[in-house]
Amino acid sequence: MGWSVPQAAPCKKPARWSPWVCVCIIAIAYFCALVWVVFDTPSTGLYSLASGHYLPLTGFTLVAILFCLSMYLLPLEIQALIYFNWTHWQANTCSIWQGWTQQHLLIVASKNYSPDKHLLARIVGLQARDDDQPEESSAGINIPTEGILVPGIYRFEALSRFLLMEMLPALQGLPEHKVLSLAVQTTRPLSEEHAQCLEKIWQSLSLKPQLDLHFLPAKLPFDGWNNQFMTAKNPVIILAFHYREPDDKLPEIATSLLLSPATLLNPDLHSSLPQLFRAMPLNLKKLPEDLQELRDMAQQPADSLRLVWFSGLTDSLRQKLNAVVHDLKLPLRQEAPMAGQLDFDKGCGDYGPLAGWLMVGAAADMVTRGQGSQWVLTAAEDAAWAIAVGTKAPVKSDYHSQLPNDTYPAGCLVASLLFNLVLFWSLGHAFPDWLFSFWGAVSVILTLIVTMIGSVFALRLLINRLLEPHFIRSAQREK
Repeated sequence: MGWSVPQAAPCKKPARWSPWVCVCIIAIAYFCALVWVVFDTPSTGLYSLASGHYLPLTGFTLVAILFCLSMYLLPLEIQALIYFNWTHWQANTCSIWQGWTQQHLLIVASKNYSPDKHLLARIVGLQARDDDQPEESSAGINIPTEGILVPGIYRFEALSRFLLMEMLPALQGLPEHKVLSLAVQTTRPLSEEHAQCLEKIWQSLSLKPQLDLHFLPAKLPFDGWNNQFMTAKNPVIILAFHYREPDDKLPEIATSLLLSPATLLNPDLHSSLPQLFRAMPLNLKKLPEDLQELRDMAQQPADSLRLVWFSGLTDSLRQKLNAVVHDLKLPLRQEAPMAGQLDFDKGCGDYGPLAGWLMVGAAADMVTRGQGSQWVLTAAEDAAWAIAVGTKAPVKSDYHSQLPNDTYPAGCLVASLLFNLVLFWSLGHAFPDWLFSFWGAVSVILTLIVTMIGSVFALRLLINRLLEPHFIRSAQREK
């Protein structure tokens, strides 16, 4: 699966035309003309040049030479054009595809909460307490809500309010905008009652932007994310949390992310803020090939990767992931547990599809702590995704450096000469008096300039048009 970069069928590199073949064609034509002259000459001797007896022979010889040269050079030119078009189309496709995969939003703010203050630091193998981070950034999620709240919708409302309040300073620091998208995912089905809760909370915050509310289903969220939010023109808040229900055994956990297109922020901030890139669907049966494709898309430079988070993988897939990381020579942080491959399920618990956003929040937190670029791999049921987070600029591959030059139109030139020779020879037969007059000669010269150049370009355009793939012609018609 992977990015499914379109790959055209391999095209064989064409053979180069040989001048010796052209010389042989000319020599054979002149030899045949000489043989004809010998057999056609009477016993009285050669005809004089002034008699015009050899003029048709000269014309036929030139026509034969140009015809044979056209039959030799034109197919080679067409093959070279096919190869030229194929290589350029493939390079342009890969370049555009990489640009699409490197689309990203900037993570303006990220917060992670759980009952365990040092949960993420312990998973990553950092010190149990990070003195450089403010105490409230690692506070347990049960602390900020006042009083004892019964599980269910009331707990949802309290935690949603708390998470949005934590994003308020970052929101107020953004430039003015008309709409703000809010995407919410929990492990529980969300209803109209939950939407009303969020609308009430938003109104109480007295923010100017209009709320664009989205409920993400309790499954891997990145499919809709790719199509909807990655090209957003306005800021996006992601709230992903597991809140208490009467039958819950897992502890509450939450992440909140404020994402923004780069165009809304000061360019000076682009290099310091973490970037969240477009997610890639994974085929777990072809995990090595897909991760190699993810690396080659260079959303983050491969040499800057330090951590790989994963969730929902079986024991066999964990072993395969370890082998793939070794084969790809990713410079992960060896001091971290499992040599930089972090099992979120064992560290936090089995939160299912919710683990996708929780790991993205954890990765953003670790990026701000100087842990380098990171990959997040998440799987649930039959779906799996990979996403990159980091502060490094995406790497643009040079797909066009080794492309062949445009094909020299040797075949078109020879075919044009043949066409013009036959054309004016026919005119000479039809209108000999006019052709050999002064004005006829001037007309021929002027017309020859137009027809020679025009026929070369017309033939090249016709060949290019016929060689265009069907899907390109269809796209041009749709425009």
